[in-house]
Amino acid sequence: MKRVGNFICCLMLACMLLLAGCGGQGAGAGSSDAGAAGQGAAAAKAAGGGLTVKVLDVGQGDAILIQTGSQTILVDTGDDKYYEDGKKGKANNQLFEELQKADVTAIDKLILTHAHADHIGKAAQVIEKYGVKELVYNGIPSTNKYFVNALKAAKAQGTQQVKVKAGDVLDFGNGVTYEVLSPTAQQIKDDTAAIKAGEKPDINNQSVVGRLSFGSFAMLLTGDAESPVEKQMAASYGSKLHCQILKAGHHGSKSSSSKEFLQAVKPEAAMISAGANNQYGHPHDVTLERYRKQGIRQIYRTDTSGTVTIVSDGSGYSVSCGK
Repeated sequence: MKRVGNFICCLMLACMLLLAGCGGQGAGAGSSDAGAAGQGAAAAKAAGGGLTVKVLDVGQGDAILIQTGSQTILVDTGDDKYYEDGKKGKANNQLFEELQKADVTAIDKLILTHAHADHIGKAAQVIEKYGVKELVYNGIPSTNKYFVNALKAAKAQGTQQVKVKAGDVLDFGNGVTYEVLSPTAQQIKDDTAAIKAGEKPDINNQSVVGRLSFGSFAMLLTGDAESPVEKQMAASYGSKLHCQILKAGHHGSKSSSSKEFLQAVKPEAAMISAGANNQYGHPHDVTLERYRKQGIRQIYRTDTSGTVTIVSDGSGYSVSCGK
């Protein structure tokens, strides 16, 4: 009986460790493994046949690395400097440190979601350092210095410029696709005209939003798209927005992750990219509460868990954290 009791105790301990997930994720964090399917995803990665997505820890900003086995794609680059307490004004080189850890030596596609420094601050340097083949963006003009420098670097390096709109589908190789859901052609036209007329449209809502698909696995990448665009997409696409993983819009700000949008997406997990002790208070408590009310229990945050890695074999997926 004693041996049986010891066996049961060990079994319970193993289950507790499995369910613990990534440490320091904050309220609502869930398991770091999606069961047997997740184990299959890890095996696929080892065999070189899976999809790997890394929500990189770059401080207060966004940078997402996608590796398909045949292509390496970077969505946004984080900021050029820190704006968090204790680091404000210092050069931010976390992106390059993370890319080095991931053994990245070349980048096929660089997608710039929108012209804000915390998303494109390193764009020109990435183009120069990694010989980017394609620079993908929404085609809306901007005087943002980082955006202007990125276009100059692309021209100097011979990087192809690809302007996208809702309905376009990019091939990431090995069966992985990226369907652009926003901005629409009409929004691009209207915002371009507004800028030429001296007006200032909302740059966050110009964000390139894309649905990353591999087999039955899907992840939604949202940039800083806010509630008006989210509701528009929910009305236009409905259940087509459904995916297992949502990259939270606008760093978990209360301006994004609207109820209507979350009900359409129905994610199992949310990924939040934010800097520790950032001046904006991201992610906002009200956003985390919305996730809980929608039954989203797996919440991963770069400010507490470091780089978050998702691996999929096209069926299941697994999640692991850098901290």
